[in-house]
Amino acid sequence: MTSVDFKKIHFPSTSDCMYRRKKTEDIILTLDPSSVLDIGGVEYEKVCQTKDIKYTSINIDSPQSTGQGGYHRTSNTLVYNGRDLPFKKNMFDLVIVNFVLHHTANSTLFLLKQIHNISSKYVLIGEDLSELQYDIKWHKRNYDHQPGGVYRSDEEWRILFKLFKLKLKTQYIIHRDDDNDSNNIYRCLYLLEKE
Repeated sequence: MTSVDFKKIHFPSTSDCMYRRKKTEDIILTLDPSSVLDIGGVEYEKVCQTKDIKYTSINIDSPQSTGQGGYHRTSNTLVYNGRDLPFKKNMFDLVIVNFVLHHTANSTLFLLKQIHNISSKYVLIGEDLSELQYDIKWHKRNYDHQPGGVYRSDEEWRILFKLFKLKLKTQYIIHRDDDNDSNNIYRCLYLLEKE
């Protein structure tokens, strides 16, 4: 069994998003893909332009009606129904799905299958995690962020990655100043390689 490279990153709570974006930019630049698909986001267009990487973003037509989740869309963003990605097999070297899948409770498995198919090499998934023993504040935060959302454990994500033939290369564990227990994984980025 091959080992996974774990990187624990401590982010100040006041600028968590900024640091996650910077880490994602660093990953993009290190991988140096020729094409990137960003599902649910638009943050990486500029960094891709600096390296002449073809960048495509896609999102649902309008913001969700519940919760506090972000909604990112520009005039260049493609629109889809939240379930069916309109792309061909192996179309993108890197598919980014940053902190989106907990919003897609009914479509996550269907989307993972498609993501595997449309990626030619890498997938980067960022997610908020949860387990029963986590402090009630974290469960409340997740409910407020996305009522009805599905927040999986690290173990569940690893099982899903294996089922969808995505090999875990690097896990970036994100800790913030206000995390209740530094032994728990509250959020992370998974860098995966298509098998």
